[in-house]
Amino acid sequence: MANKISREDILTELFNIGVGQAASTLSDIIDKQIGLTIPEVKILDAAKAKVELNKYLLQVAEGAVMVSSISFDSQLEGKVSLLFPADKMHHFIDLCLHETHVETENTLEFNDIDFDTIKEIGNIVINSIIGELSNTVNIPVEYTLPEVDVLNNASADHFVDSEEYRLVLMMFLAFDIEETEIAGAIVINMTLKSLDDILNTIDRLYNGS
Repeated sequence: MANKISREDILTELFNIGVGQAASTLSDIIDKQIGLTIPEVKILDAAKAKVELNKYLLQVAEGAVMVSSISFDSQLEGKVSLLFPADKMHHFIDLCLHETHVETENTLEFNDIDFDTIKEIGNIVINSIIGELSNTVNIPVEYTLPEVDVLNNASADHFVDSEEYRLVLMMFLAFDIEETEIAGAIVINMTLKSLDDILNTIDRLYNGS
């Protein structure tokens, strides 16, 4: 009997299909080539997810992040947060808008256009990955409108809800635009039932169990 494909590998494949679609959409919108990849997806309990995310916040984002979040419900329930290092976002937004503002590069102040840009990017990326997952397991979802915020001295407690959600899907996102690379993170909090439904369906579809 062939070896079973791990759940994490299946989710990594599905989410990379989703971010591939998001990259294509974003490339068309801003008329620049964008690359998006997710090297690995981890299924973690809340405590381990906080440890992993705090490493990212400390080492990559240096505590300051720009975050776009969407909640979803219907038959799947949870919340997705897309995180980027805040100090890289002015340059990233300028690339998306075909603008240059060197003097604002390292500030954590953002205007309405900046927030709207990240809100749209977050909406496309998050809807693509959750939509791909929902379509694959044939379980419908309904989304809230995205919310965007900038958090200084952020910790994993802001993004991992250990009371309402017990398990977390954690992944890091490599965002490439015009040879500028930005290391993002995606945190998906899910109810235990929702994640069980997904994993059981994946096992049945891919491993026949």
